[in-house]
This record gives sequence, structure tokens and C-alpha cells, in this order.
Amino acid sequence: MKFLLIKTLNIKLFIKNSLNAIFLVAKNVIMKRALRVNEILRISDLSFSYDEVKILNQINLSLNSNEWYTLVGKNGSGKTTLVKIVAGLLKDYNGEIEFNFLKLNQENLFEIRTRMSVLFNNIDDLIIEDNVYDEISFELKNMNYNKELIAQSIKAIDEYTHINDILDKEVNELDLEEKYILVLTSALIIKPKLLIIDETFSRLNTSLRKRLYKIIKSYKEDNKLTVLNITHDLEDSLIGDNIILLENGEVKFNESVEKTFDDKLLNENNSNLPFIVNLSEYLKLYEVIKTNHYSMEDLVDTLWK
Repeated sequence: MKFLLIKTLNIKLFIKNSLNAIFLVAKNVIMKRALRVNEILRISDLSFSYDEVKILNQINLSLNSNEWYTLVGKNGSGKTTLVKIVAGLLKDYNGEIEFNFLKLNQENLFEIRTRMSVLFNNIDDLIIEDNVYDEISFELKNMNYNKELIAQSIKAIDEYTHINDILDKEVNELDLEEKYILVLTSALIIKPKLLIIDETFSRLNTSLRKRLYKIIKSYKEDNKLTVLNITHDLEDSLIGDNIILLENGEVKFNESVEKTFDDKLLNENNSNLPFIVNLSEYLKLYEVIKTNHYSMEDLVDTLWK
């Protein structure tokens, strides 16, 4: 009887300790997620080599929801390689990537891709179907959307891209601007949490580039979209919130636009700086203004006060 009592007490103690351990683990997970509640992408200790040449070296980077990040760096710094890894196109890397608290692996790849859109440089490689309707509904069909849901999605995205204007066209009938509207619509119609733009608009004239960025910014503000824009043109960085510098496969900084230019973190010569930043620097030199401005509207308001 005494033996059974001791055994029962030991079992109860074991169960109690096990439950406490489970509770502590769950509590730690909840606390970590609470601290990272706004985080959409976390890259930890990421390294990648190609033919024994190190392309990325111990990258640690965190992107938050509803923020616009501009990734800059010289050719060969590893920008496109980083994008391909995040998109699940390159696998032989060291480190860990989490997207929306899902670990990037083969098991989670499909679910991640339903909430992440990537636009690469050559838009012709992004277009699969022969007509506009089939192209923008391609990913939705892969996500098992029926005709009614597809129609609702087209109606919703039309508010931003006006895709209905070209919905009945064949792809080979589209002009350059319409093609970019098509690929952008295809990227946004799945309601992604993250949009990655890898030099997609780099060859466009300023007017068209601004129009596309305006569409993305409007959509972002309404849908809490995170944008990672890879570009060589620092003018594009003024649209966003933060600038990330990738240099020799390493993240040198991830700072606000204001801090980046105010503290001269990029070490760029004046010819490479955005026009408004350059103008602000000259006006500060002659004591016309006291601080940098990052939009023409703000600068004009200050000068007229």
C-alpha cells in the first residue's frame, strides 16, 4: 500500500513538472511572438557560397509589417541572391529564415508563396499566360479560388491598378506600361504580406516609375503590405521608410531614410544623392534651412513660412 502511494505521488509530481515545463515553453514562445508582433520577415545568420565564393556572410535582418524598405548596394553585393533565397529559389544556404512566423522550408514553401510576391528584372519572364484575365487569375486558381472569388479579387485590385481597362486583351497586344500594370496586378491580387521588387522598374522613365510606385504605396497603406525594393537609384529610396545597405555580402545598416542621409551613412558623392537631399544640403550651407527635407512639398512649405 505504501509502495502504491509513493508511486502515485511520483506520477503526480512527474505530471506536474511536465505541465510546468510545457507552460514555460509556451510562455516563452508567446513572449517572443509578442515582442515580434509586427515582424513579417526574420533572417538569422544567413550565409551562402557559390563555387566556394562567399556571396552572403552572416546576414541578420528583420522586416516589419506595413513598412517600405529600400535595399541598396553595388553590383555583386548579393542583393539578388538574397531575394532568391527568401523566395525559396536557392536552398544550399546556412542560417534560418522565418516568414510570418513560418520557417522557410519545403513543407511551408507553398503557404509562404501564397503570401509573398516577387517581381524580378525581366517582366517577360514573369508572364505565363497568353491573355490578361488568365494571367492575373493564374495564382488564384492555384490557391483554389472559384470564379466568384476570382471576380471579387479582380474587382478589389481594380481600385488600384485599373486592370479592367485591359482585362480582355491578349498579352501580345499590350504596350510597355500595360505590361507593367499586368505584372503588378498579378503580384498584388493574391493579397501578399510582402512584395519584393528586384530592379523591376529600373529601366522605366521617371513618370511611369512614379505611377507604379504610387499604386504600390496606395495598396500598402490600405492593406498593411511590407515592401522590399531593390534599386540602384537613391531617388526611389525617398518613397520608403528605411534604407538597407548590403555591402560585400553583409548588411551594413538598416536605418530610417532620415538618419541615412542626415548622418551620411552611404558615403555617396553628391551626384548620386537624391535631388531633394542634395538641394537641402546646399540650402543648409547657406543657412536658408536648418534640416534636410525629403519631399519637394515639405521643402516648399518650409521656404514659404
